[in-house]
Amino acid sequence: MAGDDWMEQSFYIFDGNKVQWVESKAPWVQEDIEKFNLSFVSRDMTAEQVQEKADDKPYHLLAYVDASDFSERYNQIYKNACARWRVQLYKPQKTAIILVDVYTVSANYQGISLHTRGSKQYSLRLDYGKWQYIAIPSQTDRLEFGGNGFSYKYDWTDKGFDFSVDIPQVVVDKVMGFLMELSREEFGFVPTVPENMPPGKLLKYFIQYPLDVSVGWYVELLGYDFSRQVLRTNDSNFQIICDYLQLPATKALQRAYRQYGRILIICFFLQKIGLTDTNLWPLFYDMDIFMGNDLSKWGIDRSGHFYLKNGGRKTLWWGSINDYAIRNWWSQEENDTTGYDSQYVGWQLLYEWLHDKWNPQRVAEILRGAMETNSYIVSDCLNMWFHDYTEDDFRDDFVQSIYRTGFSRDTHDIWMDARRRIDNEQRRREANAKHKDFMNIEFTLTKGDLMKEEDTPYGSFKVARSGSELFQLSERFHNCVFYLYTEKMNRRECTIYYLESNGKLVACIEVAGGVIRQALGDHNNILTGEILDAVKDWGIRHNLEFKPIM
Repeated sequence: MAGDDWMEQSFYIFDGNKVQWVESKAPWVQEDIEKFNLSFVSRDMTAEQVQEKADDKPYHLLAYVDASDFSERYNQIYKNACARWRVQLYKPQKTAIILVDVYTVSANYQGISLHTRGSKQYSLRLDYGKWQYIAIPSQTDRLEFGGNGFSYKYDWTDKGFDFSVDIPQVVVDKVMGFLMELSREEFGFVPTVPENMPPGKLLKYFIQYPLDVSVGWYVELLGYDFSRQVLRTNDSNFQIICDYLQLPATKALQRAYRQYGRILIICFFLQKIGLTDTNLWPLFYDMDIFMGNDLSKWGIDRSGHFYLKNGGRKTLWWGSINDYAIRNWWSQEENDTTGYDSQYVGWQLLYEWLHDKWNPQRVAEILRGAMETNSYIVSDCLNMWFHDYTEDDFRDDFVQSIYRTGFSRDTHDIWMDARRRIDNEQRRREANAKHKDFMNIEFTLTKGDLMKEEDTPYGSFKVARSGSELFQLSERFHNCVFYLYTEKMNRRECTIYYLESNGKLVACIEVAGGVIRQALGDHNNILTGEILDAVKDWGIRHNLEFKPIM
């Protein structure tokens, strides 16, 4: 305790021997941060490597950084390393303050280095008495969705934000002990908190909604209209959430809400696409990833549509009419689209098709696999399923593979093998008018398109000039580039390049709007090593941002 017992202060440093954050009462730890000797350690280091940097001499701190993405090859990458954490507890004011001293760590072609000049200090103020939460620094981005612009604030406890600062569990435990004691004084008991909530979110929501921490997810997810209905003193806002999302407020679902928190958003999606059997919903309760994204990154607008809270337009995702193939199908007048939601139409059709074929349990398992992953394989499988669905051209082996393994690599390969066998039959190719039209297309290329063709030490970058050339690329890469991108390229929506090295095609590249949107190898395998480096370097030389769709 300090002064007249009005403030308790604790310091935490990274222990190289224990390889974890620990509380330290050593007097030197409380000195001016500029006096310390610093070296950094990262999550990727082994215990032996960390111990090599740890010593017993005074005034030496280990600055911890998550350097896992330093393997990405850019000109320069910056991350923040935490050198010391401090917790200040003000009981009369019912306030906890978390402070962290950070230094910049940079990675470039020469390696990783720590910048020891000029530390920065971030702070997180948790004012239990005023129900306020203030994080510095913070960032506010402009988000545009459905033609409407609004602001969305990210703070440095939100996972995925650039500051890369995760609050250590020992710090969270210290602060939560203090906050729980305040809640005991307020309510006469200590509220139960979820076990699987990220530390930053737990602290934030406990300040705002101590009796029902999980409702904090939905305040952020559903926005202002919903937040006005939530009361801090409610021990459960389950009924309010269900009413807002039009979900059945069953006791089983309420138990799931208390255990899993965010599960109601998954149930909302399931109900939207037609899976209304609540007995099947438990299969989805433990999902943390939805369409390849952490659930905390999603939001739902006033019309009940999902969007990604990423500071820009929501990326396209399979199932809505924003998908190229589904949009074309939706626009055809002969299709009866009554009763379908424009954002969920693909998923609604998929569920109906699965439900007509197999037992409910297997249908739910297949849906979960498709929802939980957003890999190229799954996306391709879903697109191929939609193609066969609208053409009424399902092969038995493809359908059987969906039943056995869902939308997997095996299913993808079976479909592709079937397509290649069909395409190898010259008579059928010639009889297919659309195929013939594609083969005869000569693409209109600009001078800028052609200037990107170049020979490099690793290989030659070339642009596809015709539909027939795209067909050859599709055959050699074992991918769908001919079928899915010929029309796009003819309409100037994208340009397809490829990298040839020592007579072998090693990378198929989609460029659109000054961005490398896809760069994949044989069978749509993700590029690695020298091939990936060569594509990135090529993009840099031609002012192309490397931002592949995930």
